[in-house]
Amino acid sequence: MNEVKKLVRIVTNRIKKNVSLIDVVNNEDNPGKEQQLFNSIQSGIYTTDDDAALGMYGTDGTDQRYRMLKSRLRTKLNNLLFFADFNDSRGNISFPFEQECHSHIFRAKILFKEGEFELAEKSVKKALTISKESEFTDLTLIGLRILRVIYSESFRPNHLRKVIGQIKKYETISQLEEQSSDIFYLKMMQLGKSVHSRKVHLESTIKAVDVLKKLWEKGKSYSLFEKYYKLRLWICELLGDYENVIGVTEDAYSLVSSGMVNPLRFDLRHNVYTRTYAYLRAKDYDKGIKYAREGMDHISRSSRNWFSHMENYVLLALHSKNYNLADEVINQVIRNPHMDKISTQSKERWELYKGYLYFMMPDRNVEDVLSFKDIYERLPFYSQDKQGFMVAILILEFMDFLKKDRLDLALTKLPNSERYIYRYLNQNQESQREKLFLKLISIIVQCSFNPDMAAKKGKRYLERLAGTPEPGDAFAEVEIVPYEQLWDILMGFMTNAHVKPDYAKP
Repeated sequence: MNEVKKLVRIVTNRIKKNVSLIDVVNNEDNPGKEQQLFNSIQSGIYTTDDDAALGMYGTDGTDQRYRMLKSRLRTKLNNLLFFADFNDSRGNISFPFEQECHSHIFRAKILFKEGEFELAEKSVKKALTISKESEFTDLTLIGLRILRVIYSESFRPNHLRKVIGQIKKYETISQLEEQSSDIFYLKMMQLGKSVHSRKVHLESTIKAVDVLKKLWEKGKSYSLFEKYYKLRLWICELLGDYENVIGVTEDAYSLVSSGMVNPLRFDLRHNVYTRTYAYLRAKDYDKGIKYAREGMDHISRSSRNWFSHMENYVLLALHSKNYNLADEVINQVIRNPHMDKISTQSKERWELYKGYLYFMMPDRNVEDVLSFKDIYERLPFYSQDKQGFMVAILILEFMDFLKKDRLDLALTKLPNSERYIYRYLNQNQESQREKLFLKLISIIVQCSFNPDMAAKKGKRYLERLAGTPEPGDAFAEVEIVPYEQLWDILMGFMTNAHVKPDYAKP
């Protein structure tokens, strides 16, 4: 059932509007079995084989009639993949060109097999026009090799010599691309396997970036540039060198603008996202906000990329203490009718952003937009690993209780903080900032919410926090609001008598 459900999702989202889904709808009032099964899976009525078999035949998933029906549906769904449409804002910008190339080449092979050399040649040339313009070396070679056979069998020596020369040229580029791909995918595996593997292979990967650069300078194809560009970016992010990330993205944009890198292949949306994120991590908030605003023009509001970009935008606003701008960004997101497309985790992050914003704005109430009870019911999502927003939730709830003078409830958050430190943060060097700030919260409680005592006892931890940089992109989430900024706010609550210290109570 899982395979069929995946196929149903793909064809529902991707098949061109003029293609009839399943192509078995002869009577809308009385659809065939395949259509009934498709419709029920699509609408979520059937989620397992047993559900489907019971609904279709009153039996279980082992029924032979159901198994044959599912097999027929699977075959039709697979056939529909040939009609998938990627001409929208969701996919890779160059994939429609690649898809069209494949279509022309497939038709050319059929025509060639039928002896229609002239028609096959026309289809190949259409493919070559696209593949050369888009720099698809592998597809260009396939097309040229078909032409080589056509010209040989139709006795056209001049055309044959010319196409053989082109084949040699693209084979040289292809060899460089294969060498580049071998290096790139090996390093991708080593860097993505685990934190230990990243650290072991970091130095050799830095050297590999130089090798990829030389291969690109030699072959000049887009594929060669892409491997060099992506690995160079990843190394900078792992090292936390976001100033250099900004430089890399600026260089890439200049190369595209000057025509040295193919604009049909370069995904400007990813470049905008990466550069905006780099401004955030480099703490260059003014430039980041300006660029984030400009970057919105390059990303469709209907795509998931837009929501990812807006996350960086709102974090830039929060970190720069521009709360009115953060409120404006969040409202743009909430009003976007395409928000249903994003994942549950992404929606929950937007809840947290708004929760922090409302906490920072004195005339707003966190509970107007965030239910901590609902969050804790979904807690497994956050507690499964350190990169979730569990720390952000613990901190926000503690601050909210402190702001409302609910010291009794604030005290109940301390055991949760201590357990989280012990379970997730103690053995992880990349989570030291979270650990230090939770320690500062513990100090507030230990000092009975006395601001002077907390400031004195917490000074050592605050200095360590200031001297502890945020980890690289691969290791942790961005702080929604910098911890140093949150500490100042907590101290302000106590100092300005938002809460009464124990020693001042009658």
